[in-house]
Amino acid sequence: MTSIESSKTWTSHPLREEPLAKSVLLVLIILSVALIVGVSFQSITFAFLSLILLTAAMSRYLFITRYAIDAHGFTISHIGMRRQYLWTSFRRVAIHPDGIFLSPFVKPHRLDTFRGQFLHSKNPAEIYHVVQKYIAIDPA
Repeated sequence: MTSIESSKTWTSHPLREEPLAKSVLLVLIILSVALIVGVSFQSITFAFLSLILLTAAMSRYLFITRYAIDAHGFTISHIGMRRQYLWTSFRRVAIHPDGIFLSPFVKPHRLDTFRGQFLHSKNPAEIYHVVQKYIAIDPA
């Protein structure tokens, strides 16, 4: 297996990838809520604070996320934060229309959303092909 086949890097930016109307609507909702908060509390500070909090909550949609896969694991980089995960931490991979989901559990579990990782991709089949080489599934 060559390094080209075993490693992959890509970026995800849903703000640009999704339809323009959806992105514009989200930005308008964030600005409207911030404006409503500012007016109702009569404070520019609260308006600015709500704008910051809503932007932070939607940061995965609004800002670029970079993914890198190699033989040891994968890395997710987003707004200056970088998290590395080892393949040994995951035991199941599931393909979805907009990416792949990695879980530490062999079977679907109620804690999947808290312990698993989702790798957003426009081409999930390609990522799935690379990832399934590394996920060692334990027999149940």
